Amino acid sequence: MRSLELVLDPSSDTAVRAAWDALVRADLPSLGRSDTNSPHVTLAAGDDLRIPSGFDVPVPSRLRLGGVLLFPAGPGRSVLARAVVVDPALAAFHEAVHRASPGGVETTSPGAWSPHLTFARRVRDEDLGAAVAALRGTPLPDLVVGGVRFWDGESRTVTSIG
Repeated sequence: MRSLELVLDPSSDTAVRAAWDALVRADLPSLGRSDTNSPHVTLAAGDDLRIPSGFDVPVPSRLRLGGVLLFPAGPGRSVLARAVVVDPALAAFHEAVHRASPGGVETTSPGAWSPHLTFARRVRDEDLGAAVAALRGTPLPDLVVGGVRFWDGESRTVTSIG
C-alpha cells in the first residue's frame, strides 16, 4: 500500500506524541509504543498511487481537530482517533492530491474521506473510557502542517514532497 500524507511541524508532532505517551503511561494501546510511527493525516491511499510532481493548490497551514472517532478493529476493539475538521483549504488540497496522484482507494476519495489523526489501534471496548480520559489530559491545539510525504509500504520508504 502507498499513501500521501500530511505531516506536522516539529512542535505539533511533539504535542501529538505527548498524547500517545499519555496512553502508554495509562498502560493502554498507543501508536507511541513503536519508534517507527509518525503523526500524520492520510490524504490518499492505494496500491496504484504515484509520487506527484506537485499540487495546483497550496498545502494547508493548519489542521483543527474535532471529536473522538472510533473505527472497527476486530471484535470488541477499536481504533481511537480524532477527526480533522475539513475546512475549505483542506478540502481543496485533498481534491488537488487526487488530481495529482489518482488511484486511491474509495475511502480516501473526495466525498468519502474521513480525515483523522490516529492515537491507538485495537483498544478494547472496556478500555475506551480510560483512553479518552488519557487524551483529555493532554489537550491538543490546532496543529501546524509541516509538509506532505509519500509512503511506499512495499519498499518501506518515505519521500518528502515540496
